Amino acid sequence: MKNIAFMPTKNKKIEVQYKVKALEETYSMHIHNDYEIYMSLCNNNKFCVGHKIYDVNKNDVFLFNNTDVHKINVSDPANYSRYVVMFSPSIFSEAEPELSDLLQCFDGKNPNCCHKLSLSDEQAADFLFILRKMTDCECEGVSNSFLKLRLYLSQLLLLVQDIRRAAPAIASVSDTEDHRLNEIMGFLRERCTDTITLEELSGKFFLNKYYLCRMFKNKLGFGIGEYIESCRLSKAIPMLREGMPVSAVARNTGFCSDSYFISIFKKYLGMSPKKYLRGGAEA
Repeated sequence: MKNIAFMPTKNKKIEVQYKVKALEETYSMHIHNDYEIYMSLCNNNKFCVGHKIYDVNKNDVFLFNNTDVHKINVSDPANYSRYVVMFSPSIFSEAEPELSDLLQCFDGKNPNCCHKLSLSDEQAADFLFILRKMTDCECEGVSNSFLKLRLYLSQLLLLVQDIRRAAPAIASVSDTEDHRLNEIMGFLRERCTDTITLEELSGKFFLNKYYLCRMFKNKLGFGIGEYIESCRLSKAIPMLREGMPVSAVARNTGFCSDSYFISIFKKYLGMSPKKYLRGGAEA
């Protein structure tokens, strides 16, 4: 099973990058300290976000907060291009309610939350115009670069807000595609805090266990075990951030003891729960 990595960002409150190709990059399950806006410039990829799977095509925009465990599955690494904006939510003070309200689109507490927006050509052109202005601010020698980046980010979030209000919610693949796969994923989501054997799973759905593993991997790009781990972490991380004790999080996410939970957390995120809550900083 591939590890779930903690992906620290640079020591910048706002950062925008235009990224092309991925021939030497590897993509594991990961989370960030900051919030992320991701805009796809290519087709036929998939995002796993917690227990949800989304198709990723050109002009799709994804919003990730700092509890969203996610992974991209890239179909054509040689032509993989995208824009990524990372920013600290602290740049929008609670003293500025109209600005801090722009972060509501990142709220992942709603179980029906949708991370994806599919933009029209006109919307995509507006989005790209702002992103290019932001990349210009990253050049050395630009005066008042942080203030300009914050202004452009506010414009970007206002555009997201308008698009989200006008567009219907976009279902994840797990809600729309292969009915049998949807049932399997639903069962795993509901039971991810329990011990689930491959024999139990294959027996419940009357499928050969080797065929089941192959079908899951071929359709989604990752294995059953990795999907279960992403569901468990998606449950555990918000509990930790809400102040729940580690022992209680361990019990509520299916681990037999808090020490075992801590060891698994370290294995997949590369740090202890306490260190994660400090933002990944060294002790």
